[in-house]
Amino acid sequence: ASLSSETVAVRKGHELNLIRLAAYLAQKVPGLSQAVPLEARQFSHGQSNPSFLLSQKQRGKTARWVLRKKPPGKLLPSAHQVEREYEILSSLYQTRVPVPV
Repeated sequence: ASLSSETVAVRKGHELNLIRLAAYLAQKVPGLSQAVPLEARQFSHGQSNPSFLLSQKQRGKTARWVLRKKPPGKLLPSAHQVEREYEILSSLYQTRVPVPV
């Protein structure tokens, strides 16, 4: 199955400000352009932290990224630590352990 077939429209309460997100990510993610519209779909299952498929048309191709974020609402301090996920994946990137890039 393709990533697109595993996604749905972004669910109510999980909306993203794609203009602000593109402006921020354009400074952090090689290849992402603030000048080109960013599209988002939400993965339909399998996660406690909402996960999104971001895509952007670039020179006739579609670039794609995955964004994970904390769910909306009040959270326990030890729950949904996407920062911890980032730290672990960033550390593993320096090794031979395969991680998404």
